Amino acid sequence: MKNVVLELMVDDIQKSVSFYTDILGFEREFEVSEENLTFVSIVKDEIHISFFKREEFVKEVPKFKDMRLGGSFVLNIEIDDIQSLYDSVKEKVTIIKELYQTDYGTLEFTMEDSDGYVLLFKQNI
Repeated sequence: MKNVVLELMVDDIQKSVSFYTDILGFEREFEVSEENLTFVSIVKDEIHISFFKREEFVKEVPKFKDMRLGGSFVLNIEIDDIQSLYDSVKEKVTIIKELYQTDYGTLEFTMEDSDGYVLLFKQNI
């Protein structure tokens, strides 16, 4: 195994990309646009996330046709300056768990993105 590619199913790619670029500072990396935008890959530092429009994604994974967005997993992202990120997003996003120190040596907070996916940000201390 060499790496993991994260692909998220979304209903409105522009809304999803705007959330990650405007709020979290990601940049567009690659996009597929035929008649309309169906796939966009974004990047920040070493983190790559791809968004697939539901109608196109279900062609590859039919099981996703009637699934609710958000999933039952957490995007666990390690960062260097968690306090700055937390301060910059806390009024703009849905915070699930406020910034706190864990028993295992990290500062963490958990938030929800515009599609209901859960992002946990952590910093080793």
